[in-house]
Amino acid sequence: MRGAPANGREAAGSGRTGHEGLERSLVPGRVETSATHHLHRLPVTGAVRAFTLIETLIVMSIIAVLLAILLPALNSARQASKAIVCTANMKTVVMEFGFFAEGTSAGGRGDSESLGGDKFRINDFLDSLYQLDEFWDRDEDSVGTLKSGNDLALCPAGAPRLTKRKGYPCGREAVGPVEDVSIAVNMRLYRAVFEVKDMQLLASPSATHVSPRILRHPYVPLILDVDGQEAAQKGVDPFYIAPALKDVEDPYTTGRYWSPSTRHGGKTVVGFVGGHVLSSTQPDEEHWDWSYQGELGR
Repeated sequence: MRGAPANGREAAGSGRTGHEGLERSLVPGRVETSATHHLHRLPVTGAVRAFTLIETLIVMSIIAVLLAILLPALNSARQASKAIVCTANMKTVVMEFGFFAEGTSAGGRGDSESLGGDKFRINDFLDSLYQLDEFWDRDEDSVGTLKSGNDLALCPAGAPRLTKRKGYPCGREAVGPVEDVSIAVNMRLYRAVFEVKDMQLLASPSATHVSPRILRHPYVPLILDVDGQEAAQKGVDPFYIAPALKDVEDPYTTGRYWSPSTRHGGKTVVGFVGGHVLSSTQPDEEHWDWSYQGELGR
């Protein structure tokens, strides 16, 4: 009988213990703590996996292939854009030439004003294009810089800049370095050919002039891309250019004054008196009016 209560108390105590254990198991904080405790004991199985050497080389090879494909396309697009700008510049130049020939240019004809309204010299037009001599635009500065993108006298695919000097007409004394010159004018308008005792000779620039009648000949090339380095190697200034004519023997036959540039994807851009601009891989073979020349007489 004495052991019964004890057993009862033990039973009661064990009952309370079981009840308290049940309560503890239902307390959220204790469950979270227990879960966290167990999570800390879990083994780490999600380690970051690095690229292997072979995988890195494969990625680099793919990038190299893509660059090899894209770079030529980007270069071609860049060259095409420069050709478009060059064409636009030449259209502006030939339009300005029309005003110059008619005597309606905003800047006048410079020294050609003394010749009267029916004639002018092409070198004065070139002076106006480069803004040299009587067209000098740098006030008191004796030296100026021509920059591609700002000045029509520079092809955007050529040298980025040229230096010009005050007090000189267009020539190597006025603009340099001559190897970087990229635009030239039809030389037959600058120095006409004349005959003396069955000899074909070049007239001096002072004896050659152009009249407004040239505007009636729209297919006369006026301005085109020139290779300044090639012209300098031939011993001539690259500001004027003209090809040999078929079946014609004259000072231009030797090809000394012919050095067009094909910097625009193998093509030369040419602007014409009529106001249009074309490009060609063989400008000397085209059916253009290269035979037209300046008139003689003072």
